[in-house]
Amino acid sequence: MKKKNLKFLIPITVMLIILTIVKLAEPEEIDWSESFSKNDKIPYGGYIIYDVASKLFDEAELTLTEFPCYNVLKNDYYYKTNYVIINSYFSPDILDTEYLLDYVATGNQVFISAFAIYGSLADSLRISTYRTFFNDDSTSINFNLAEVKSIEDYFFEKGNFENYFSEYDTSLIQVLGTNSHGKTNFIRIKYGEGDFFLNTVPLAFSNYHLLYSVNEEYAFKCLSHLPNTKTLWDEYYKIGNKYSVSALQYILSHESLMWAYYLLLGNAVLFIFFYGRRRQRIIPVVEPLKNTTVEFVQTVGNLYYQQKDFKNIAEKKISYFLDYIRNKYFIKALNFDEETLKKISDKSSLSFGKVKAIFREIEKIKMNENISEEDLININYQIEKFYERIK
Repeated sequence: MKKKNLKFLIPITVMLIILTIVKLAEPEEIDWSESFSKNDKIPYGGYIIYDVASKLFDEAELTLTEFPCYNVLKNDYYYKTNYVIINSYFSPDILDTEYLLDYVATGNQVFISAFAIYGSLADSLRISTYRTFFNDDSTSINFNLAEVKSIEDYFFEKGNFENYFSEYDTSLIQVLGTNSHGKTNFIRIKYGEGDFFLNTVPLAFSNYHLLYSVNEEYAFKCLSHLPNTKTLWDEYYKIGNKYSVSALQYILSHESLMWAYYLLLGNAVLFIFFYGRRRQRIIPVVEPLKNTTVEFVQTVGNLYYQQKDFKNIAEKKISYFLDYIRNKYFIKALNFDEETLKKISDKSSLSFGKVKAIFREIEKIKMNENISEEDLININYQIEKFYERIK
């Protein structure tokens, strides 16, 4: 290498070394992300609350769940157990909600603490939450029941503690706690033989706020509403869950990787813009061939429907359904006996009762010479629900 080139290379190398040393010497920034995970010791992690829970409940009966409610509850039968979910928000899908409601209805308890609870579960319980963002003002909260109410309110200096339930059915719920403005932030909903305990101040269960002994008492009393029995402790719905964090989320969660990723994207865009303008020829627009299959099916379906031939439509729907059962599960449902229905139930992972209900409707349609529009809508709903549940 020529000496005059070294004159430029040496200062650049020294500068890079200095920048690297300065970067390594910088104090690590505090991670204020709301993970609520039992493995995180960051301020808003859940390491301490899980330790508290292991003392409140029998440690041998505390079970971690790292999968959705559907996967946890579909294969096992639970009775008089607890399910604890703490996260920044909770919005399960329809299938998770269905299994969670069945779980509570059969005599179990569910404790959920989140800034906001919405989606199908909120609709089913007829509740609505009002969520505020970071609040610099101090806040105090307390319980309503005399046996757990503290003489002095639990005081929090900063954070999202102003969240509350803005709508709920007063005839169905019991108010367990409120904030300093009289807004409800802790409720109990009786559902079947079990209960939902819903709380809107999850930060009270974080490491940062549990370092204060009086606030630790609040979290302890909240969980003490649950019986001392087998408890499922959720880790799936947390931000830090290893199953829910994608590679991109991991990159964006680290500042150095994030800037490297943005730099790579920027260079790629510039390369495509400048290089593509010089090299790429004009691509002619080719109109794709139109697929008229869907229009044809819709036309034929409308023709049957306008003629009110509901029986014919239902038979075709049933025929496709039985063909689907035969091709997917290798079961010829010629006779709707108990053994055949039991095979379909086992292979589809649906309860025997739900499978039997579908085939009861099918048998009813086959026996009647004419059916009503309501019967057609009902059998269509049952079959579509079957497809949805087995996905």
